Amino acid sequence: MTRTMWPRPAVALIGLIAVVLSAGCASGNGEATVMPLPLGGQGGPATTIDTVDIGVPLGKNVTGYSVRLECVSLVSEPSAVHLDSVFAYPPGPSIGLVTGNLIKGCPYDKTYPVTAAVVRPHAQMRWNVTIALTFAKPGRYDVRRVKISYVTNGHSGWQYQALNTTIAVSAARKGAKPQFTGCL
Repeated sequence: MTRTMWPRPAVALIGLIAVVLSAGCASGNGEATVMPLPLGGQGGPATTIDTVDIGVPLGKNVTGYSVRLECVSLVSEPSAVHLDSVFAYPPGPSIGLVTGNLIKGCPYDKTYPVTAAVVRPHAQMRWNVTIALTFAKPGRYDVRRVKISYVTNGHSGWQYQALNTTIAVSAARKGAKPQFTGCL
């Protein structure tokens, strides 16, 4: 039996290619859509003293592993838009767009940190993730998308989700109180 000897540079190159290919498949770090999400749009008015709560639509987990959310953050928003909080409600009614501070206005509706939101393999996400925003000055604000960070199969990853929400913010009148459209 004869043995073929590869030159050392060729062996090193083949080894490097194998490492790069396996790292790309196994790492899971970076952008990867694990929950394809529905598109839509919504909007409404608010004032500079209002909190606006926007439900983040979450889809079905297309992986064979559980997915746990880690963080939800705004993407490319003007400095006048402030992300006050991100929280999750257990499975129940979904949230579209609510004017008013749900955490303060509805203390009997139990909220959880976004890290409590976990979806089983190949299941629909049932947790309701909500972002609460305030606006520093009047204007028309298009809240286009959020970045959702997650952990699945021991690896961190992230994906974008379109919100397509437009808020027309006016200056609050002197002595006005924040609006509140109600609890879930």
